[in-house]
Formats: sequence, C-alpha cells, structure tokens
Amino acid sequence: MSRKKSRKKKKSNRNQRFLGVLRKQSFLEHQNPKGILIVPTKPKKKKKINPFSVVIIILIVVIGYYFLFQTESSQESGQEPTSQAITSFISDSPETLTIMNWNIQTFGKAKWNKTDVRNRILSIVPMADITFIQEIRDISGETFIDLCNQLNQTHKCNISSRAGRTSSKEQYGIVYKKDIEIIDLIDFNPNPLDNWERPPIEVTFSKDGYEFRAVNIHIKPDDVANELKQLEGIYYLSSWNGNRIWLGDFNADGTYYDDENNVYLLTEVWVIQNTDDTTVAESSNAYDRIILNHDMNKEVIRYGIYTNITKDVSDHYPVWVEVKAEETI
Repeated sequence: MSRKKSRKKKKSNRNQRFLGVLRKQSFLEHQNPKGILIVPTKPKKKKKINPFSVVIIILIVVIGYYFLFQTESSQESGQEPTSQAITSFISDSPETLTIMNWNIQTFGKAKWNKTDVRNRILSIVPMADITFIQEIRDISGETFIDLCNQLNQTHKCNISSRAGRTSSKEQYGIVYKKDIEIIDLIDFNPNPLDNWERPPIEVTFSKDGYEFRAVNIHIKPDDVANELKQLEGIYYLSSWNGNRIWLGDFNADGTYYDDENNVYLLTEVWVIQNTDDTTVAESSNAYDRIILNHDMNKEVIRYGIYTNITKDVSDHYPVWVEVKAEETI
C-alpha cells in the first residue's frame, strides 16, 4: 500500500512539473507568437557625467561667443586693425637683408652741421643693409659725400642726378653694405615726357646670389595719382620678372591722396598699411610706403617704422622691411 502511494505521489509531482513547463511555454508563445528566441539581457549601466568635462565645454562656448562679439563690435564701430609695424628698432641681423627708406627733410649743410643731428643720422643710416635717403638738397653734394666718408669702413654709396622742375632740386642717395653689389642703376632723370617732378631711380642689387630690383621715388604731393600711375607703367613695361620692391615718400595719404580708394599697383603687396603712421607730426599719415611683388613678399620676415626720431632730425620716420636673402619657392 505504501509503495503505491509513493508511486502516485512521484507521478503527481512529475505531472505538476510538466504542467508548469507547458504553462510557461504557452505564456512565451503568447508573448512571442513567431517563436523567436528571447534572451534576457542585463540592464545597461548609466554613464556618469564627468563634471570637469562639462566645465571645459561651457568655457569653450563662452570664450567663443566673447571673441565673436568682440569682432562684430569692432566691425560695427569702424575700428581700424592694429598696425604690425615694429617701431622700437631697425633690424640689423647679419642673416637677413633689411631695406630702408628715409626722407631726411631738407638734407643739406644746415642740418648736417648740427652735431647732435649729424650723429643721430650717422647712427641710424647704417643700421639697414641698404638705405635710400631722400630730399638731399645740398647743391655742392658735400653733405652726402661727408656722410659716406664717415661710413666707408662698412658701407658704399651711390647717388642720382639732381631732379626737380624748379630751382629746388633733390637727389636720391643709396648707402649699402660692402657685401652687397649694385648690378644696374637706371636714373629716369631727365624724363622727356615729364611724368614726375622727381623721376625715380631703379636699382638692381645682389647679395650672395639673391637679386632684386628696387624703385625709389619721392612723389610730388599735388600729383600723387598721376605719378603713381606712371610708376605703375614702369612695372608693366619692364622685362624684369624677379623680386621687386618700390619704396619712398609717396605722399599717398592725408589731403594729398585718398589711399582708401587707391587703384594703382593693386596686384602687389603694400607692406606699409593705410593705418600706419610714418610722420613725426601729430597727425597720423602713411606718406612713406614700401610695396613688394608677390615673389619678394615670400621672403618677408617683418617690417618697421622707426619712431625714435625728433623734428630737428626729420619730419619723416625711416620705414624698413626685412627679408630672407634667399629665394623661397
């Protein structure tokens, strides 16, 4: 009797387990009628947000909006860009080439005979590798000769003919270091077409195989547009296709010329900007200019306007550009 009860009990337990499996299977089929195998997955852990990353992102956004606002405000207020010219010194690195122009106002015996002024000029001119001096008025030529004699240990000199439509005539002087050679010098004076008050000179220089052509001119204040046009004509008629620089007192600003609407030599690089100041006077004007063609502009390192000049020396600051004396592809 006990064995039968035991068998019945075991059979009953098996039946219950079987029914349980059937119920579970029936439930799964009801939930998943297509019979797709359902594999339970572990719940994904939520990534913790790094508070430091949030701070960095916020800072980037804030700084970005700040600079955007500053730029827009500057444009709306019509502020001019800051000049990049170096004003505290003239580069005299032996590894590079510095070319300078300086209009030494009415440069003659009266100025040269002032000891302090003479010493100041003698300290500035030799800083550059090549210096063009403008407004040499001395009829005798002795002033420039004396300057060259005092610098003859390290420099050589050359000078243009006297030019001008009136009795007030000027010359362009060139002072350059002894390791530099002048290959060619063209003096456009006299000019049969009378294109300029003081016709330019065109000088081809060479230093350690690096060659470039420089055009130097002092433009008449009352005829800036026309003289610039004629200067541009020299460029387009020239067969020279190498490095080129134009420099001098162009008077291309202020009441003499609307530099904001300039239409000449626009394909070239105007190193001295319209916003620069090249005069000792209280008014701000970029009369003195340096222009480079794109070939020579590749070698530019920096440019400057030396402002440590007093009115008794000149009413113009020396302007200069420093280039690598080697071709850049």
